[in-house]
Amino acid sequence: MDSKLYKTCYNALTDHEDVLLLSQKYEIPAGVLSTILNQKVVTLVKRSYRQFNEKENEFVACWKAGETFLDLAKKCGYPPTLVMSVILKKNGYNKKQIAAFYKNPTGIQNPRIRSELLEALDADYYFSPRAHKMQEIKGKAGEEIISGWLKLKECEFLCEDEIRASGPGKTPDFVLKKPIRISGHEIHWVESKALFGDMAEHKHYEKNQFLEYSEIYGTGLVVYWFGFISEITENLPDNYHVVDFSFFKEDLGDQVEKLLNYSIYW
Repeated sequence: MDSKLYKTCYNALTDHEDVLLLSQKYEIPAGVLSTILNQKVVTLVKRSYRQFNEKENEFVACWKAGETFLDLAKKCGYPPTLVMSVILKKNGYNKKQIAAFYKNPTGIQNPRIRSELLEALDADYYFSPRAHKMQEIKGKAGEEIISGWLKLKECEFLCEDEIRASGPGKTPDFVLKKPIRISGHEIHWVESKALFGDMAEHKHYEKNQFLEYSEIYGTGLVVYWFGFISEITENLPDNYHVVDFSFFKEDLGDQVEKLLNYSIYW
């Protein structure tokens, strides 16, 4: 995706309801846009965390005055799950208790907290346990497609757990027993990323993973399942290469479409 289109979509995405509208307008898979929105929300939360914390006492006072967790989340533009956690902590609940609430909301004794917590979790597509679980499913689906593709090409490999069992150190998702030639390059490892490769994400993973994998295993392949900004390919080093979902569509089109259409919304 070129930077102009990316910036247009990024700026226009403010809520999950924007995803389908922009998907139809620009003919971009909904999964790509929902991933961009998810990453945008996470980034904005990190940037505003200190400012949010400074208003903790104000949120608690408003909650005690009768406003709900979801009301306050909408008012401050912060994910309901995080707003709720702050208020619960301020009211004497520890992390273990809050985690137990998320795991079994119906078991909460306080009727107000039980009702408002269920409402807040249902409205949070980014930080709720359900949202995290659905993100995990996306990640596993991407790895399964790569595994199936390698088997289809009769390419033997070790998966991450098998590599880690042989010793310490950072490991890619797949290490090939024999390199496979892709677009004129001999590929020794494959890393699956169920995200959109914007510059910030890419630089982070390049520094902390890709370059180290290349030093250990040789030239590799990075799969950004939900696309990447085109500038990434302009300054790539020679020791790894980048593709997106389109690389696998010819061989495993149905599985790729299923992943792209998988929604974290309910």
